Amino acid sequence: MQYYDWQQYLATLDKKMKQMEKQVQQLEDQVQTIQDKPSTNIERIEYKFDQLKIETLEGTLNIGLSPEGLSSTEDLAIPEPQQQTKKTNTEQPLVRDIMQQLQPFINQELPSKVNQFAERSENSFPPGFEKMIIQDVYRQLPDRIHYYIRLHAENQNGLLNNQMKEQIIEDVKHEMLHSIKRFINGNEDKGGTS
Repeated sequence: MQYYDWQQYLATLDKKMKQMEKQVQQLEDQVQTIQDKPSTNIERIEYKFDQLKIETLEGTLNIGLSPEGLSSTEDLAIPEPQQQTKKTNTEQPLVRDIMQQLQPFINQELPSKVNQFAERSENSFPPGFEKMIIQDVYRQLPDRIHYYIRLHAENQNGLLNNQMKEQIIEDVKHEMLHSIKRFINGNEDKGGTS
């Protein structure tokens, strides 16, 4: 290197060092400002639960699976007791069969997919979050399978064959992956499907 190159190199390093010193000084000032602010100290919070009257507490917290393709607000309504008993005896074995066929996907493929989505996301998650998500998905599976059975039965005049059963399985898998991805991404892509 020539003398001029060294001089230019040292000037560049000196400039960077001054910038870093300025940045360190700004950070120290910010820390000092934060330390100088008075802190709030809450010593005691009293709750008077005896004054609170709750007659009924019902509902479901849905994390993960979102009912895709809801065509009307009737799908969002709380089902009447008669509607809950509409699940026929012939649906129950079908639901169990579909759940059994989904077990390998849930136990083997889904955890790796959840981790892939988490790695691509800019959000951070606590250890074991994938297990919590999968448990929540599993808890919601019977209702989602019933939803797709009814959907496909309506489209096929009440007849379900093996091809429809495979389609239901694929629809449930797709919904699981899409819903988990949306949950992990913090619902950034609320408008579209992926």
